[in-house]
Amino acid sequence: MITIFLGAGFSRIAGIPLASQLFEERPNVDKITRKKLVAQVVSSWENWYNQTKGTSEQFLAYLEKQGSTEWRQAVWYVALAITIPLASVEYVGAIPTIIRHNINRTTNDATHENFWTTIFKKTEDVTVITTNYDILAERGLRHEPRPRIHRPGFNYGCGEENLIGGGYPSYTHIRPIRISGKVPLIKLHGSISWAVKNGKLIHYHDCRPAIRGDAAILAPITEKEPPSFLQTQWDQASKALSASNKWIIVGYSLPFYDLAIQKLFLDNSNHKPEIHLFDPNNNVAKSFAKLLPDLLIKEHEGLPNGISELDSML
Repeated sequence: MITIFLGAGFSRIAGIPLASQLFEERPNVDKITRKKLVAQVVSSWENWYNQTKGTSEQFLAYLEKQGSTEWRQAVWYVALAITIPLASVEYVGAIPTIIRHNINRTTNDATHENFWTTIFKKTEDVTVITTNYDILAERGLRHEPRPRIHRPGFNYGCGEENLIGGGYPSYTHIRPIRISGKVPLIKLHGSISWAVKNGKLIHYHDCRPAIRGDAAILAPITEKEPPSFLQTQWDQASKALSASNKWIIVGYSLPFYDLAIQKLFLDNSNHKPEIHLFDPNNNVAKSFAKLLPDLLIKEHEGLPNGISELDSML
């Protein structure tokens, strides 16, 4: 089995901001309440940055420690900033509305489509793990097997299931989306299409949790520990990594503060898997070599150039 680990660099190719870029450009939202939210969070960030010159992660960590309304608003802002590049704001009944943020679409990104096509020409024995909140992996894998442009489809590690929601804002006549794919998709930091109700993860077919402000995401802070509602995801990731003889890691820089991910790799590498890094930054390989000195680590170009090398090493 092969484990594919997708970091922020993978999604950046398709226009999703990195954590360091979250406050560089305001998300273009619809309603006045969300516009006010965006303005408030950006203003708070600018005031804090002018005093500290710190990073986005440090700012969010600061707000988390406060445990205030500002923290909840900032998490909502992060979810919106990730969602808007995957959606569009259009008039629905003369009202501006965020639409087209459902998972049953393609990525509309040539690099991502080529990446998945290259993999599934060779094997379907794959598990995908990601730290990203966005739904690009879902759109790339597809919610059900597709024969024409071969995709095996995905599931969230618990087999087939009907996703919540028939449309957005609410179209009850639309058939519920059912995920029925072969590839387990494990999202370590949650998703803009997930919410938590009574301690249980609820999987939606679109990003309405991010839009309404209750997305189940672990915001990008300088120290991450998985909450209880994501523990199953981390357990599944451990099993996949420990069972894989080959890890393909794309766009994940192994930041020094991400101790939980470092431990995940360390604890599940005793069988000495072969590691293939696809990243344009040579320092990433050095970080992995320091963390996992006994493993064979091979460097490749980042995407899209590295896709040709991906084909040869599968």
